[in-house]
Amino acid sequence: MLGLGVGFYRLGGEDIASSLFDPKGGGGGGGVDRWYSANVGISGASEGSSDAGTMADGENITTWRDQSGNGANAVQATAADQPHWETDAADFGALKFDNVADMTFEAIEIDANEDFSVIIRIKPIAFGTDVIIGNDSSNFLRFNGSNANFRTKIGGAGNNNFNDSSNTVSTSVYSTLIFSRTNAETGTLNLYVKAEDVGDEIDWAEGHGETDNDALALSMIGAQASGTNEVNAFIKDVLIYKGRALSASERIDMYSYLESQVY
Repeated sequence: MLGLGVGFYRLGGEDIASSLFDPKGGGGGGGVDRWYSANVGISGASEGSSDAGTMADGENITTWRDQSGNGANAVQATAADQPHWETDAADFGALKFDNVADMTFEAIEIDANEDFSVIIRIKPIAFGTDVIIGNDSSNFLRFNGSNANFRTKIGGAGNNNFNDSSNTVSTSVYSTLIFSRTNAETGTLNLYVKAEDVGDEIDWAEGHGETDNDALALSMIGAQASGTNEVNAFIKDVLIYKGRALSASERIDMYSYLESQVY
């Protein structure tokens, strides 16, 4: 596990100053407002702990602790709905959501006309209309029936579709998704995808011109709402920034950090 001091991340063996990982939280302060990190703060139903290295293969996961400093831990008390721990080398540190699992956290409310960034590192197992992160039928980011299509809804004001006929999301490697809104009142929506085995991100929103400046609420990992449209995927990291759309250089920093984590 990396040493993550306030305002630092480790890259190439050095601590790099970056406000990306400054857990200021809240009110558009620029720091990360929700942070669920691979192999960090994960507790199992059989009293396993990722931090202590005592998680068992297949163990149900009850808690994924928020690293932002806001205390918004992701939890699941119902055994049948709990994600699972994996010890396979490729998926170590990830939570396995298997079309029935989901976790809930204290909702984060993005105001209308406010920028945001949602970052998720994911390896899908299969594709349907599975929701990656959401709150209800009016607020979600999901796959839309295939490995080339995404759909979002913000505040219930119609769907925003991102389709890329030239690229697909892999089921064999992890990809980092960065869903963001820029330009405040205009509400320009962006969706960037970077697979770990390629050097550059893909702008999935290019040419779509999707905009939505409504308020957005998020409170669920792996589902639209409890028991609804659960995802079938491994998820390693989830970060949410309220009031901040990551710049191109910050996205590069984010990819470098997430892909260089050592467990």
